[in-house]
Amino acid sequence: MTPEPLSSALARVLQAGRGQFNARVSEACRMQPGFDVGIVKALLRGPLDRLAAQAEALAPERMDGLLFAAFDVGLNLALRGKHDHPFIQALWRDVLPACLPLALRQPCETLGALFNAALYLLPINGVRTNRWAQDMGRLASQCADLTSLKQLGQVLAWRHGVAHFRTSALEVARRLAPELATQALACAPGTDVAATLTHLENHPWFDPERPAERGLRATHAIGGFTGFGGPFPCPPEVRVHGEGFVVNSADRYWYLCADAFGAVLHAGSLDEFAAGTTGSGALSLDGNVLRLGEEHCALDLPPAGLRAVCGPATAAVHSPYSHFIRLLALS
Repeated sequence: MTPEPLSSALARVLQAGRGQFNARVSEACRMQPGFDVGIVKALLRGPLDRLAAQAEALAPERMDGLLFAAFDVGLNLALRGKHDHPFIQALWRDVLPACLPLALRQPCETLGALFNAALYLLPINGVRTNRWAQDMGRLASQCADLTSLKQLGQVLAWRHGVAHFRTSALEVARRLAPELATQALACAPGTDVAATLTHLENHPWFDPERPAERGLRATHAIGGFTGFGGPFPCPPEVRVHGEGFVVNSADRYWYLCADAFGAVLHAGSLDEFAAGTTGSGALSLDGNVLRLGEEHCALDLPPAGLRAVCGPATAAVHSPYSHFIRLLALS
């Protein structure tokens, strides 16, 4: 089957910059012997061809710079083996068109911000990258400059699972236009976003999308056996440390932070684990039922050896028979 011809817009840019484009491909082949040039053809016929048509319709005088920058990004992603990941494809297809005016004015900076964010998010377990891309595609057109685009990306990353962004995301959300912040946080129309941000700051398990959820309740399960792709070689032990937890599994250590939007493990240390505690005594275990005052929550774990540690807003339950840590919101 004969492939569809390239758009006239892209064909003109390729013809005018043939030497530069060829030099970039040659450099990729030198950096990675055996580099598949078929990837370049797919890049040209897919993302770049669509981008050229969109850019020509909006600002043809700036199209060349954008396409050169996009070609470099595409080659870099190919060298990293990320070019055909569905999340990366969603950025080309859905997110970049939404911020095309910015990309035409600042091509390297805009493309760098988007795809560096993608490369940061991809390896973090539990992050809802598809939701991030959908919301960026829906809201990025409201960003007047690159700063607000980056701020939007950070707030959405937090809301879609990057729990350790919590403090910084709350800070930058206050700098967004109120309407954009309202939508980024999934607040109901007409919500006082400043009051919502204050409430989020004081209540880690509050979710504006589900404001009725409250009280003692199971939230996230995080972990897994290394033999099945998880982080823990043996059932973990958990202690409270600050607002989060420290975890030990076979003398390997992690720091666990969590809130209503997600839970993330980071590298921890023996010193942090040694400084950890069992937390407050507000919780009690009755078999496999966790009790907090008049509230209770049944756990899907055998009661033998079950332990719970209680932080300021979160409880973590671990068992000698499970490689997962169960997290529960306390309010």
